[in-house]
Amino acid sequence: MHKFSKLSIGLIAFLTTLFVGTRPISAQTEKPSALVKVGNFTASTDFLNLSQYFEVTRTIKIKVNYVPTHKVAHAISRDFTLPAGTIVAGNLTSTKSGDFLVPTLQLYLARLSYPLIHQNAPAGYTIDPGAGAYDPQATLKATDKLTAFKRISAPKFMPAYSHGDLYLGGAKAALSAEETTTASIRVTPDGYVEYLTYDTKANAGLGFMQKPTGMAKITKTDFHDPYRKLYFSQKIKGLTTKRVSHSGPYQYQLTLKNLHDPQHNAGNEDNGIAGTFDSLYRISGQTYFTFIGYDGVSG
Repeated sequence: MHKFSKLSIGLIAFLTTLFVGTRPISAQTEKPSALVKVGNFTASTDFLNLSQYFEVTRTIKIKVNYVPTHKVAHAISRDFTLPAGTIVAGNLTSTKSGDFLVPTLQLYLARLSYPLIHQNAPAGYTIDPGAGAYDPQATLKATDKLTAFKRISAPKFMPAYSHGDLYLGGAKAALSAEETTTASIRVTPDGYVEYLTYDTKANAGLGFMQKPTGMAKITKTDFHDPYRKLYFSQKIKGLTTKRVSHSGPYQYQLTLKNLHDPQHNAGNEDNGIAGTFDSLYRISGQTYFTFIGYDGVSG
């Protein structure tokens, strides 16, 4: 037996207690390794986006990379400040270090709200989102940093299986091989809705990472499938919101309706390319799509 024994097991148990706290844990919709129906297909939740969520229990600084938005230049490493109370998406796993398994927390910081992402960004730079949907912007192993994160349930305002990014265009755009360059709505783990238009001059992969046309903090969520009703104290420029009150924190309402009409792109099994699933949502009278995971079929 390797040295991964009581010490490592005890450390993981200790950290798990800190991460879990006393609050119940649930995935976005289902548990890992479950089989669910996605339209006419049976899919394993192991290949769908079961993001984990964590609340920051104390203000913490983490090193991240920022890349140039428009020019050609090297990435710059800067401290990224996460205030206490912030909710972030992540993935708690373990990696091997010598003969030990070390608890490791991957953080998807590029999914956070624009003001938080850009608070420490150099002028003309954007946080490096990575090349894929599952690329973390920070990976933590140090115990003193890991204990600053407490595992919580997925926020009700997050669309099921989605990373929070929804793109205008409906089924046709979801199945197209072309990159969407119209408009996007982003629901962030730290509780904002942002409306973004594509920056055609930004470097590849950064077009929807720029300053939103409009944004607002979510003050309340009512979720009764297929409807998610999000409330705000102010309008969101670019989106049609319903005025439901003339004072207080719940003056405007935006409804996300899950059309329960998932789109499947078959990929190419012979070449080892898995197919993908996208969900369709009706928002402000228009149809958006959001990536929810893979079908798990690959050569």
